[in-house]
Amino acid sequence: MPDDKKSSVDEVLKREKLTKEFEKEKRISEQKAIEQAAAKLSSQSQVSSESPKTSKFITNIDIAFSQAKADLRYYFLNDGNFADEFKRMFVENEPLFKRYGITSQKYLEYIRESFDRYKKIHDMMPLDPMKPKHFKYVEDSINELIRMFNQRFGK
Repeated sequence: MPDDKKSSVDEVLKREKLTKEFEKEKRISEQKAIEQAAAKLSSQSQVSSESPKTSKFITNIDIAFSQAKADLRYYFLNDGNFADEFKRMFVENEPLFKRYGITSQKYLEYIRESFDRYKKIHDMMPLDPMKPKHFKYVEDSINELIRMFNQRFGK
């Protein structure tokens, strides 16, 4: 009997230690993602100084995109300039999204789900790359979501 209690305490302690290590690794990876986004932002501002809208601040969407690019579920963001277009659409509609509680992570999930839906409808393979035709479908899906918000809740 006493051995059972000792082993369960050991298991709980081991679990807590693993949880702390996981949280530490998560914070480190988030910090790296922020640093990468900051480096990318600074290199872009150096390259395109003629751009009228360069931001020196890292936004939530930048952090979300940098984290998503490391996630296999968002593999299509690494191809072409689709990530920039999705980011532009989010920034243009950010006040509306914030009003309805759509965070940058939820926005990315909606993009992924929309693209997955397109792949399923057209019998595509799971890791098929995104092409302009596919992007157009996802873009139309996002615009439809925005239109439905405006129609349902008013502008």
